[in-house]
Amino acid sequence: MVNRRDFLKLGVVAGAGFALPFKWAPGRAFGFSQSPAGIRKFISALAGLGPTGANEMGQYIPIATPNTTTFRGVDYYQLVMKQFSEQLHPDLPGPTKFWGYADATNPVSKYLGALIVARKGRPVRLTVTNSLPSTHLLPLDTTIMGAEGAPNRAVVHLHGALVQWTSDGGPYAWFTPTATGPNLGAGPCFLNSGPGVGQATHYYPNNQSARLLWYHDHALGTTRLNAYAGLASGYIIRDDFEQHLIGTHVIPSREVPLIIQDKTFFDGSDSDYLWANPGELWYPYVYETDRWSRGGSGILALPSPSAIPEFFSDTIIINGAIYPYLPVERRRYRFRILNASQARFYNLQLYYADASGTEADLTKPGPAFIQFGTEGGFLPAPVILNNPPIPTPLVGLQTANPDGPFNLLMAPAERADLIIDFSQVPAGSKLILYSDAPAPFPGGDALNDYITPTTGPNTRTLMQFRVVERQGAPDPLDFQATFRRLKSALALVEGERLPVRRAVRVRDLTLNEDFDDYGRLLQRQGTTTQNGLNNEGNPTWGRNYMDRPTEVVNQGTTEIWRIFNLTMDSHPIHFHLVNVQVLWRAPFDATTPNFTAIGQHRPPDPNESGWKETVRVNPGEVAAVIMKFDVPRVPFNVPVSPRIQNSYGIKGYEYVWHCHILEHEEHDMMRPLIVKP
Repeated sequence: MVNRRDFLKLGVVAGAGFALPFKWAPGRAFGFSQSPAGIRKFISALAGLGPTGANEMGQYIPIATPNTTTFRGVDYYQLVMKQFSEQLHPDLPGPTKFWGYADATNPVSKYLGALIVARKGRPVRLTVTNSLPSTHLLPLDTTIMGAEGAPNRAVVHLHGALVQWTSDGGPYAWFTPTATGPNLGAGPCFLNSGPGVGQATHYYPNNQSARLLWYHDHALGTTRLNAYAGLASGYIIRDDFEQHLIGTHVIPSREVPLIIQDKTFFDGSDSDYLWANPGELWYPYVYETDRWSRGGSGILALPSPSAIPEFFSDTIIINGAIYPYLPVERRRYRFRILNASQARFYNLQLYYADASGTEADLTKPGPAFIQFGTEGGFLPAPVILNNPPIPTPLVGLQTANPDGPFNLLMAPAERADLIIDFSQVPAGSKLILYSDAPAPFPGGDALNDYITPTTGPNTRTLMQFRVVERQGAPDPLDFQATFRRLKSALALVEGERLPVRRAVRVRDLTLNEDFDDYGRLLQRQGTTTQNGLNNEGNPTWGRNYMDRPTEVVNQGTTEIWRIFNLTMDSHPIHFHLVNVQVLWRAPFDATTPNFTAIGQHRPPDPNESGWKETVRVNPGEVAAVIMKFDVPRVPFNVPVSPRIQNSYGIKGYEYVWHCHILEHEEHDMMRPLIVKP
């Protein structure tokens, strides 16, 4: 069950250190290396918020402007999904074409725009217009369920939000530029049509504590492509408690978002790649049988282009800037980090740079972090990290121990809210934000670890901090005082735990790996009830997204889910609607399997002890989480899902739970989550 993926282990290449990337032959990628060689690192500043945060390339993240008068007590935003181009780096041969969100009241189109800043208790009403072109800018495999329709289908999912299902932006709520209603240019769950053609309206109550959310595409069959193409941005909720901590200097007012992604840019060498000009986005389109296993009986011929199991790009971008630098004064800063990559995990560490200024000196640790928040809001207690940095613990060539310990391990969709104090770093110093997490995690493949020195492709040295002398008075709190004040404050408001005794059910679920009708690797979720045989004639517990829903819950109830991972990958499992709390992890016998935890239960890591909505489930382990299925009140009637009622006779609100490795989610690691009102 855990050895199906046939990764190439090149010990000599890994030992050489700087040998990657290679290419097989003209027109064929090896290790997903397609970006132009020699992209210089740390020559462009980090793109900040708003026009005043523009870097040398003119990059910044636009902040959407609300209309506060049209709807009383509501912030009203109008966004448009459109195609545009932006030059990301002077060493790219041309501008990069994106799909993205833009503020309809502002003609500026920038990557990762438009960020929304909301306030707890004040709703947001959002109207989105689909103005995407009829041709996708990336290779589209129409054999993937849902991708056989219009290439410009899209939907907005507010990731991590407590919203009614009609505003959740689920896979079947997609709509096209010509949509007028369900099955009229839109999916059967498109029940929130806007005032015009090709528009959707969402209502977000914002009854959650301060936290970093993000919104991104979730259209059935094209989520992985649309998000990679640029349909993603940030959404910040603020509240009075956060403002109090900022006003009393416990949390620094200097706040910097870090949205980390990996991308590959087309260098023009692949004559078969027809979807881009040099400098534009490259996405793999060939299922390479010598990279991944292929199995099954009576399998169909591979399509062209074809979906792949997962994608690890060769170039790091943060806030849309390639290998950026950030000047920081000798004082404290707040960093709000989002892993928005397709599949890559990061074990974030901070070191002083070596003599070149472009590489990390792993013998010289940088200052410590204080993490005080995750995607579920503030932690019940702050956690000190990078004290000293903890490299990824390897148990073999490129293979990590998924149980750690790690420094700051972040799977796709996870967030971290933290403070770094540069006050003791000498002015003129350079620091490197570094990651050494294997890809895929935890098994690893040397071909996905780009470590070219001083330039790209490189996926280890992510960004550079340039420490300058402080301007003005010093911060009123030092590192230790900050930690003490945070510890005291967080214990008052964020310590609530869901009582296990309130759980009405313990639900056992599985993560599975099979093969599809084309013999391609297929990731699926399921229960612990065997679901027949797969196309190799072996038992399987996996279920397709379109199979009858099995996770049907009652509104207001609490459940414990034990998720057993039968695959060789760690999967970041994301839950729509609910935040969860991790109870424990434990090994189990994945070869039998009897779905019984063995050995000692391991508690959650200190920095995942609060609320979460994306939880790592490791190979050969069962992860237990507890959640309560509350649904927010809204000032309008909410119907049950017609798709679920018509197809299965179940009256309920339709959400999903899925792996947030986007290639896994799409094929087919996603299942319905139905809440019965």
